[in-house]
Amino acid sequence: MIGIGIDTGGTCTDAVIYDFETKEILATGKTNTTKSNLEIGIAKALDQLPQELLKKAESFSLSTTLATNACVENKGSRAKLLVIGPTEEMMNGLEEILKGYGIDDLSELVVLDAKAENLFSEPYDPDWEALRKNAPALFSNCDCVGIVQTFPDANGGRFENAAVRILSEELPIPLTNAYEISRETDILKVCASTLLNARLIPLIADFMKAVHNVMKKRGLDVPLSIVRSDGTLMSEEMARTQPVETLLCGPAASVIGGGELAGEPEALVVDMGGTTTDLALVTDGIPVIAKKGILIGQYRTAIQGLDAQAVSLGGDTAVRFRDGQLFLDSERIVPISLLASKYDTVIPEIKELNFNKQRHTRWIHEFFVLQKDISEKTGYTEVEYKMCEALRDGPLITKKFFKITGGDLYRLQTERLEREGVIIRSGLTPTDIMILKGDFNLYDGRAAEELVRYFSLNTSSRAEDIPDQIYELVIKRMYKSIGAFLLRQQYPKDEGFFTEEAISHLLDDFYRQACTRVDGEGPNQVVQLSLKAPMPLIGIGAPIHVFLERVATLLGTRAIVPEHAHVANALGAIAGRRVARIDLPITVKYSGGARTGYSFTTDGERVTYVHENDATQESEKYIREKIRKRAAFQGIGSDPEIKLSFERKHIGNNEAGLLLEIMIRAEATAR
Repeated sequence: MIGIGIDTGGTCTDAVIYDFETKEILATGKTNTTKSNLEIGIAKALDQLPQELLKKAESFSLSTTLATNACVENKGSRAKLLVIGPTEEMMNGLEEILKGYGIDDLSELVVLDAKAENLFSEPYDPDWEALRKNAPALFSNCDCVGIVQTFPDANGGRFENAAVRILSEELPIPLTNAYEISRETDILKVCASTLLNARLIPLIADFMKAVHNVMKKRGLDVPLSIVRSDGTLMSEEMARTQPVETLLCGPAASVIGGGELAGEPEALVVDMGGTTTDLALVTDGIPVIAKKGILIGQYRTAIQGLDAQAVSLGGDTAVRFRDGQLFLDSERIVPISLLASKYDTVIPEIKELNFNKQRHTRWIHEFFVLQKDISEKTGYTEVEYKMCEALRDGPLITKKFFKITGGDLYRLQTERLEREGVIIRSGLTPTDIMILKGDFNLYDGRAAEELVRYFSLNTSSRAEDIPDQIYELVIKRMYKSIGAFLLRQQYPKDEGFFTEEAISHLLDDFYRQACTRVDGEGPNQVVQLSLKAPMPLIGIGAPIHVFLERVATLLGTRAIVPEHAHVANALGAIAGRRVARIDLPITVKYSGGARTGYSFTTDGERVTYVHENDATQESEKYIREKIRKRAAFQGIGSDPEIKLSFERKHIGNNEAGLLLEIMIRAEATAR
């Protein structure tokens, strides 16, 4: 059987044709991701493949870093979260804690007071009529709404379902409810996950629409799948309603693809794309899964997935200067070489800066580029509309942009437009430096050369030294990120201490002393430090071959950059397994020291049984029914192979201890 795998990353879109029987990649394609119109990039990648093989394909699977990149860059559509249960006063008191979960703006929350039955002695419903009446005003200028209730297991998420029914009648936008996404008990994680899911729904919908348009034009009528966060595949329907499940699906696909290509059972996969470098471990040939939920960008989520770290380091990471020194920012921008290949005005504008020796503390060398048309959308300021109108005919260098729009360089009002992906900047990036050094030859390097000259005017570095200095900045950030990641894996109970920010100075010392050991030069240190990776580094992504060998040497290990590493994500998309999983907890009830019953929640109802055997038998019937529906929803089929497992949880994890819960886990795979 032949399958097509597509990966749409922040910078490149890759395609492969894969033979499942021989496990061979038959053809590959790679092109630029066209964010303003994803369809163009997907079509170009597919058109690089042999058309006679395309027509033989029986499956089509996707991976994308769109959701991951949106989180890392804190971008996405506008959304609000309806929280049912607490009072506004309670949520306001949690403001600082919510920020730690990624919710940093309380205006994104709408709160409805309520108390669920089966839990409170005096339960009451929210004021549903007030919600219906005020919904258009409460959720104006939203692209999507997320709905969360506290203690949903008490009534099977009844409040959420009622809110969905009401809002669907009053609002012409997508809705998403938390109970369908996660059964996590940490309500703040659930809030973060649901709000994030709401922000991602329009993004993934646009992606799916682009894919369908491309398939239709090429006569491809095969079912679509998309990679989940744990590396398994899900249906298109599930991806549309639960796009938060695609978080880290790009990294998950790279781990699957990298492992398939390299054949290493134990390895650290380093996937360097345009926006991020993603790190993940493979043990016994299987990706390591996070136990506490994915931490991505500013969001602490309840989504079970790859235990990976997305680092803001890619070929398109902004290179900037401050106080006369070069540094790598965390923002993705358009490489100046790419922009110059499309617009003839770019190089003359930079040359003018160099000719006039226009030094500045601000990055006046960067260009602003329009990505989306907002002329028909509401909710933006007059200044924001004016900015977009100024860019309609093409990109503008910073100085001209603010002159035309009447803005102030020191009080920028572009933040929201950049966060929502309406406009983007273009400037110097590692991709441009790779072009100058001959490691990447897709574009002309004249614009990058002019910007390097401009950087030498504003820093203490000579123009001829800047390319090597930028390479070292990339290598150092990659080394430090891998170091912090490995330390967190080594000491999981202290993972909060081993963040890159918390131990940055220690990692700097590790890096300096590694360079001294490898290069044989450098100052003597009072304390000798050593950081050694216990497994090889598998490199994935187009730019990785430039940097990984040096990083591996500094970490005392070896680098493996397999053939087809540049399209490993697309391979991982088509090579992933289809697995559905559901957990169902049975809570043990006590009166004094005696067990009085066993209860679990079905759809909107909590049922209790006196005897354990009755509870387990009925819960097994229920979970089998649910896993079949989940399997169909996920694209596995209506008659999957089902495996059940039971875990008895005692106080102190001791079989002799007090039994608190019986956890039933169901797993469904295709027959």
